[in-house]
Amino acid sequence: MTEPNQTPNHYELLGVDRTADAATISKAWRRRTRRTGPGSPEFARLNEAAETLLNPDKRADYDATLPAPVVAEKWAEPDPGVAVGTEQSPASTTAPAGGRRPRRFGLAVAVVAVLTALAVVAVVLAVIYHGKKEDDASVTAAREEASAAARTAVGVVLGYSWQTMDADLKNDLGYLTPDYAKTFTENFNLLTASKDGAASAVAQTKTIVTAAVTGTAVMDATAKRVNVLVFADQTVVHKAGSKQQECPCVLHDRVKVSMLEHDGKWLIDDLQTS
Repeated sequence: MTEPNQTPNHYELLGVDRTADAATISKAWRRRTRRTGPGSPEFARLNEAAETLLNPDKRADYDATLPAPVVAEKWAEPDPGVAVGTEQSPASTTAPAGGRRPRRFGLAVAVVAVLTALAVVAVVLAVIYHGKKEDDASVTAAREEASAAARTAVGVVLGYSWQTMDADLKNDLGYLTPDYAKTFTENFNLLTASKDGAASAVAQTKTIVTAAVTGTAVMDATAKRVNVLVFADQTVVHKAGSKQQECPCVLHDRVKVSMLEHDGKWLIDDLQTS
C-alpha cells in the first residue's frame, strides 16, 4: 500500500497485483491510458510502467528494487494426537521379541540401490536443466532480436507519402511475412483507391505520414515467435484540401505486432493498432 506523499510503484499505478500476468497488465494499461491525454505526465508514467512490467528482464530488475511483500505468519497447528505440553517418545530401537536384527549385508545393498537411483535422477535432472538452459538462452535472444526488429519495422510500415505510395509499399513488404504481406497490401491499396477516375483521398489531400517509435515491450515470447507492444507517434500532414490548416497532428499509437522468425529474419506476421 502506498504511504501518503509516496509515489506509487508501477503495479500500484496500473492497479494490478505483483503477480499479475502480461495479459492483465496490458488490459489495465489500456484501460488507464484511455482516461489520460496523450503527452500528459500521467500518460508517460503509465507507458513506462507497462513497458517495464511487460518485459520479464526489466520486471525482474524492477521487482528487486521493491520491498518484499508482507506475508502474514501462519502458526503451526499442534498435532491432535499429541497432548499439549508433552513430547513424543523416540521410536524404540530394540529388536522385536524373538526377532533378529537385519544383517548388515542387506542394509548395504539397500544403500547402494538408493545411491544408484539418486545418481540416475541426478543425470536426468542435469539433462533437463541443460536443455532448459539452452531453451531459455534461445528465448532471451529471440526477445532481444525481435524487439529491435519490431522497432525498426513499425517505424517504416506506419509511414507513407502521397508522392511515393508504390515505392513505400514495396519497401514495407520487406518487413512482412509472405502471409501477412497479402493482408497488408489489401489494406494499403485502400489508401490509393480512386473512384470514377478521381484521384485517391491521399493524393487529393497530399498526405504525408511519418512514424517515430518511442518504446517497445515484449508481451510474450518463444524461440520462433515474439509478441511486442510498440509505442509510436504518427505525425500526419495534409498539404492540400480542407484539412490543410488542421495539420500537422500527432497520433499516439499503441501497436501490437507479432514477430515471426522467417528465413533467419524477424518479420511482422500481424499488426494491430489501438
